[in-house]
Amino acid sequence: MQEPTPRYGQSNSVIPNLADWRFNRYLTMQLLPLFYVLLMAGALVAVLGIVGLCFWFSVLAGIIAACLAPLVFLVIAAVIRAALEYLIMAHRIMRIIEGMDALPGQVGDLTHRVEGITSHVDELTGQVHDIHESLMHVRPLLRSAGLPGRLLDALRGPRERR
Repeated sequence: MQEPTPRYGQSNSVIPNLADWRFNRYLTMQLLPLFYVLLMAGALVAVLGIVGLCFWFSVLAGIIAACLAPLVFLVIAAVIRAALEYLIMAHRIMRIIEGMDALPGQVGDLTHRVEGITSHVDELTGQVHDIHESLMHVRPLLRSAGLPGRLLDALRGPRERR
């Protein structure tokens, strides 16, 4: 999912966002790759440090720790990855909810507009009904005088009559 473009006056740069003391802009998603690298490096240093300490106590403990170190590192890496993916998911949900905050105002405005259109349509329906009733009263007179046919002939023009 692509991040929306920043609003006017906002920057995607990390440095100006660090100075945002009101936390109007979210910096977490921009720093997440850096967090991931730092956490992975920290996990590697921690695992290597534990292996080193095990070698310092005894060679046998160091060999056992060295054999278990890759598995332990993979588990730690999986936990770090899962935690950061959870942060991304929470951030995306938060963005969707922020967008939904504007919906009540938009729906309220839309309801007001629909009510205005409905009142105009009701007025138009009443006018059409009045015109229809008037024509129904005049219809027998128009037929007897042949006015509809003459009116259509006059509207066609001289070229179309031939």
